[in-house]
Amino acid sequence: MSASHPYYPQDLHLTEYIPNTRSASELIGAWLVALSIVTIVTFAWLAPKKLTLTERLITLWFITCGFIHIIFEGHFVLNHKTLVSLTDIISQEWKEYAKSDSRYLHSDSFVLAIEAITSLIWGPLCLFISYATAKRFPSRHIWSALMCFAHIYGNALYYSTTIIRGCPDSRPEFLYFWVYFIGLNGLWLITPITLLTRSIIMINAAMARADDNKGYKKNV
Repeated sequence: MSASHPYYPQDLHLTEYIPNTRSASELIGAWLVALSIVTIVTFAWLAPKKLTLTERLITLWFITCGFIHIIFEGHFVLNHKTLVSLTDIISQEWKEYAKSDSRYLHSDSFVLAIEAITSLIWGPLCLFISYATAKRFPSRHIWSALMCFAHIYGNALYYSTTIIRGCPDSRPEFLYFWVYFIGLNGLWLITPITLLTRSIIMINAAMARADDNKGYKKNV
């Protein structure tokens, strides 16, 4: 008989489940502390560089994404089979988030595949883009556009694969559905769409200047 647990669907079998020992407020607080440290270190690193505030914030975004993808999501990929029984702080973070999407607790094939790609490929690429932005590499907008499209596409798949089934894996409470599931993941739609639009505009302007220099006729 499966152990009692707080996840949906309520008939989900998690026989090795061990409840969290830390409260939601403690786990959220730990997240905020980690994000604060990343922000402080990033802005300290960028302090002597002649960058605009927008460039600094973009660099911070990609550094934050990189660390989340590699450390947090990488932890899931490495421990997905035993996550329900682990009690380290990152596992407890996952078990708290899983109240909004229990697919993370039973090795759902889609979630495992997309998280593996995210942690192994997109994480390192995000760190490279943050460095490229800080150093103003000419290719930074191309890499940024690629990464933003990957975030948008991956998130669209993540949402749609459960929404088309009526979100059976998410608890209906406001905190779990609207804050965790919709709100947190929505950051990886809104921000990438904004940055993708910016990169497209910048690339288009650069190509227009290059065409002008070559004397090409403009087309609408």
